[in-house]
Amino acid sequence: MGETSAEAKRQVEETRAHLQGTIEALEFKARRNLDVRHQLQSNPGVQALTGALVLGAGALTVLVLMRRRRRSPAERLARRLKLDELRDRLNDFREDARAWTAAQRRIVRADSKSKEAELERRESVIRRLLVSAAEAALTAAAAGLARRLISPPQRSHGERAVMSKAR
Repeated sequence: MGETSAEAKRQVEETRAHLQGTIEALEFKARRNLDVRHQLQSNPGVQALTGALVLGAGALTVLVLMRRRRRSPAERLARRLKLDELRDRLNDFREDARAWTAAQRRIVRADSKSKEAELERRESVIRRLLVSAAEAALTAAAAGLARRLISPPQRSHGERAVMSKAR
């Protein structure tokens, strides 16, 4: 029995060593199969596939960028001439011009109102002067008429007054 148990022990150890070697070989193969550098160096199919993927990704990137940049000639010209900035400046100028026009209208209205007020003042002064002159003329005429009515008529040097004796 001693030999059989020693023999079984030895077989178990050999089996264990063999299994350990097999596991290490499998781990090595798994690491080597998953190692990209090793696959690229040893496998021409992977090299071709990787090259095709890189070229495809590059071409796709270029196409996307070109499609984004593809603009109509009018858009390119507008971009080159910076028409958006010019349009914004023109809108600002238009708003400024409208504000300036509104301010000029207000100034003209205020100026015309002051001119109208000045003209009315002048007209009222002229009217008052005319009224005063008319009053003065009427007063002078009334005074002259009153003198004629109140005072006896003046005689000339050769005339004698005829007096009635019946007095």
